[in-house]
Amino acid sequence: YFFLFFLTPAVTLQTSWRSYRERAKYKRIRHAVIVIQSGWRGMKARRKAKRRHEAAQLIRRFINGFIYRHEEYCAENDYFVDHVRYSFLKNLRKNLPKNVLDKNWPTPPTLLVEASEHLQRLHMRNMVIKYCRRVQPEWKKQMMQKVVASEIFKDQKDSYPYSVGRLFLDSRLEREQISLKVLQTLGSEKVQYGVSVIKYDRRGFKPRLRQLLLTNTFAVLVDRTKIKQRMDYAALRGISVSSHCDGMVVLHMPCEDNKQKGDAVLHCSHVIELVTKLAMMASKTNYVNISLGSIRFAVSRTKEGIIDFIRGSELKVAKGNRGHLLVTTPQISTT
Repeated sequence: YFFLFFLTPAVTLQTSWRSYRERAKYKRIRHAVIVIQSGWRGMKARRKAKRRHEAAQLIRRFINGFIYRHEEYCAENDYFVDHVRYSFLKNLRKNLPKNVLDKNWPTPPTLLVEASEHLQRLHMRNMVIKYCRRVQPEWKKQMMQKVVASEIFKDQKDSYPYSVGRLFLDSRLEREQISLKVLQTLGSEKVQYGVSVIKYDRRGFKPRLRQLLLTNTFAVLVDRTKIKQRMDYAALRGISVSSHCDGMVVLHMPCEDNKQKGDAVLHCSHVIELVTKLAMMASKTNYVNISLGSIRFAVSRTKEGIIDFIRGSELKVAKGNRGHLLVTTPQISTT
């Protein structure tokens, strides 16, 4: 008991000391938490205030740039101008045309009209290059012929719209339809194109069935197994057709040359195809004349013939009362 009497106050004192240390530790932790919270809230407040200040400055710059948007590029409008450019280019990137036939293009702001035109041309050029690289040789040849036909006949000949959707064939004659004797007479010259035509005599306009064969350097009119007329491209003076829906074509040749038989008056069911190929082979696309009225041709050195065109219900070719060749062309409905 004696020892317990002296031990009890010591234990109580030790317990009190531990309680005091724990309370002091708790106070320090609490103080540290408060300091950390205070610092974190202060940092968040400063960040928020900074963002508000930057936002206010940005709005001021944007408004100021809008006010000076028509002025030269300067410190007052640089942000607004850059924003407009970036927004347009970003929108343009998402809405670029996908093929050469798509003509849609986002409307540019006033600041980028000139740049937009340059970009549109460059983009179209890139699409054309990519498209041309994918085009097969036979289609490329077809497209070249169609382009030439468009340059010659578009808005000038009534039958042209109906030929746009039709392919130009390499030849309208099979190999077996051309006489072997004619091929032997041509020698090394290969037939590039052949088509059946009706040739009208220069005197009397009697129709005669012929074959027109085109080579690289000349064209020949063939009657079965005999070459009736050879027309060198170098001597070709011109090609005349009418503006109506008919198949008449006149190949103008020099009358001074005794080897020539004068101009060739022909009728062909594929006149646009024939004239396009002939003009390209002869390199005389500028020599094609589309007449709105009559076509004059040389019968001889001193005599001239005339082809008159009138409207009618159906196509008809006959000799007129005045000695002219009268061609009746059907009226094309625009509906």
